[in-house]
Amino acid sequence: MENYFNALPHRLKVQELGKCDFMQNSAFANGVQPLIGKKIVIIGCGAQGLAQGQNLRDSGLHVAYALRESAILEKRASYRNAVENGFAVGTFGEMVPGADLVSNLSPDKQHTGVVNKIMPLMKVGSCLSYSHGFNIVEEGMQIRKDITVIMVAPKSPASEVRAEYLRGFGVPTLIAVHSENDPKGDGIELAKAYCVGTGGHRAGVLLSSFVAEVKSDLMGEQTILCGLLQTGSILSFNTMIANGIDPGYASKLVQYGWEVITEALKIGGITNMMDRLSNPAKIAAFKLAEELKQLMTPLFNKHIDNILSGEFSKTMMEDWANGDKNLLTWRAATGETAFEKTAAGSMEISEQEYFDHATLLVAFVKSGVELAYETMTLAGIKNESAYYESLHEAPLIANTIARKKLFEMNRVISDTAEYGCYLFDHACKPLLVDFMDKVEVNLIGKNFNANATAVDNFELVRINAAIRNHSIELCGAELREAMTAMKKIVA
Repeated sequence: MENYFNALPHRLKVQELGKCDFMQNSAFANGVQPLIGKKIVIIGCGAQGLAQGQNLRDSGLHVAYALRESAILEKRASYRNAVENGFAVGTFGEMVPGADLVSNLSPDKQHTGVVNKIMPLMKVGSCLSYSHGFNIVEEGMQIRKDITVIMVAPKSPASEVRAEYLRGFGVPTLIAVHSENDPKGDGIELAKAYCVGTGGHRAGVLLSSFVAEVKSDLMGEQTILCGLLQTGSILSFNTMIANGIDPGYASKLVQYGWEVITEALKIGGITNMMDRLSNPAKIAAFKLAEELKQLMTPLFNKHIDNILSGEFSKTMMEDWANGDKNLLTWRAATGETAFEKTAAGSMEISEQEYFDHATLLVAFVKSGVELAYETMTLAGIKNESAYYESLHEAPLIANTIARKKLFEMNRVISDTAEYGCYLFDHACKPLLVDFMDKVEVNLIGKNFNANATAVDNFELVRINAAIRNHSIELCGAELREAMTAMKKIVA
């Protein structure tokens, strides 16, 4: 099937990428009312399907699940997820015909097959919802014209969609209506109601487009959100071991360090994260991040080019057709890394120690977040969307590493994100060999401040100004003002 994005005229490509407007709280005054009394059927009950279903139900909506008949008969994990959490479950034929809204939360690579099966079953005038537009944008799926097609895309892994809702907050969300499928003109009201049901309106909502969501989502996933966190974890751990740091301490510093460091990022941006360092460490981290950005810029540019052209999706779908050979090979290799196989030690590490002993991790986060944001915005993606897809989602991914390392991160993200993560990781590590050879234990493993040098005040003022005046900081400061219900994770 011809790639949808390549088929767009260049002018329309730019317009579609730039469609992203922040929505004020007043836009959600009707709450979930447009979906009250409607039957919502979710296709698939994996991590994302279950999390969204639980949030929707807790918001007062009627939710049931439609699964493949084989999944029900064999009592697979998706069936157990739904039944053990008290949801009604049935086959596509049993559940879809009566649904007012069908939410397709099956894995990306199953979307075409699933949509082709459910579309003939959907009643006239019903709504089909996505949480990722890959099927529409990259595969060019055409939906029956009487069906309204919307997208409600939480910008986080499923575990955080649920956890943030239970905290009384939510995760930033992109919503969109497929312009070719809005026969009654109510698509936006349905998307807003669904978003309220999942709790996304509390964290910030962008009115976007299918194209902008897909392209920005793929870029964020592949670079900072998964790829660089994986690369940084493995390289940082290996460097500490090579320099005689206790393996248990090294494992714990990396596994939990990302979460602690990015918690500061989430609450106060790069400025707050960097301010948690001493002034000498801040200067060092800033210089490390600038060097990392210079080294990784060609790789980030390659990724955005391949995403915008459709080359990434084409390559990944070829791997789907080949039984996920590359994906499964890379997954197995990640499981065999020394970091993944070394248990975190039982020693206590204070919150500030994670900053003082992991200057390199801070530099990795700063470089990756800024570079992902810069690359996306230069490609025409709106600042707000680039912010959510880089800075704000980074802590939500880091939280998954704290649970079960890279296994957990790659388990809860989509297969699409996991494939892109490995693709980036395997290209990035060779780029950083010479850089890592220069890294010493004062940057990762031991307290940087133990042998800190004097600070040049002029240099510090210049660096502080550069940090605070970066576009992502100006954009983030405005967006975080709307996040009044944000709850801290790290005590």
